Amino acid sequence: MWLVMLGSKSATALEDMVAYAQETQHEKILRGLAIGIAMVMFGRMEEADALIENLCRDKDPLLRRSAMHTIAMAYCGSGSNKAIRRLLHVAVSDGNDDVRRAAVEALGFILFRTPEQCPSVVSLLSESYNPNVRYGSAMALGISCAGTGNKEALALLEPMTNDPVNYVRQGALVASALILIQQTEATCPKVKDFRQLYHKVVSDKHDDVMAKFGAIIAQGVLDAGGRNVTIGLLSRTGHTNLAAVVGMLRQARRRHGQVWRHHRSGRPGRRWSQRHHRPPLENGPHELGSRRGH
Repeated sequence: MWLVMLGSKSATALEDMVAYAQETQHEKILRGLAIGIAMVMFGRMEEADALIENLCRDKDPLLRRSAMHTIAMAYCGSGSNKAIRRLLHVAVSDGNDDVRRAAVEALGFILFRTPEQCPSVVSLLSESYNPNVRYGSAMALGISCAGTGNKEALALLEPMTNDPVNYVRQGALVASALILIQQTEATCPKVKDFRQLYHKVVSDKHDDVMAKFGAIIAQGVLDAGGRNVTIGLLSRTGHTNLAAVVGMLRQARRRHGQVWRHHRSGRPGRRWSQRHHRPPLENGPHELGSRRGH
């Protein structure tokens, strides 16, 4: 339903979804509703504030997490200082790790139009004692700086690839690939170093499966579409790409930790990755073909 009602702010749909979410005992249904509620408020900015406030006060952490997703969607690409302050407050104060992680990840959606700001916003969070917050900061960097080759973002992610917690390493590896997609050694010399790192992690027999999986996904992201596609939440005309945002939110939500390994949250989300890939050029297949030859 939420794909049909995307950005509609339908009061009837929201009332039904919130009521069902508060009553259901099925975690998978609740997780789906948490995303759905956020999508219905896509791009609604201040109109979503009342709903966000109600969800933030809920005792169920999944509904508080829905509040973070709702902030991400309602203020997507706005760079709103009010939204950023609220997310930062939740990131350091909520008692549930998943809610804190979702709050940090949401920063990436708020700041994707000004990716140069994201590293300074999440720099302290990337050094948090809480691994969920560190993971969230990695994904925020990957989301906001996707395809930019941002040096500051890569500088924050590099030490996280050696994090003592393996799912943080996974997030850092995937996020670095999101940033480096469509970059060459000429535009970003770090591409070579990260490619070597991915290969090293994948080929090391003794490395953790979770980190290996992150490296495998990272290799796939860099080589996606025969290196002829990029990732971005903006369309070529500068508008928010709805399909890309939807796909990216689902990917960020599902990649964390063992969800990718055991699919505890339901069906695997990897097929959604195609939603936020697009050709890097306006031109047709001939120019794309010539690009492949470089």
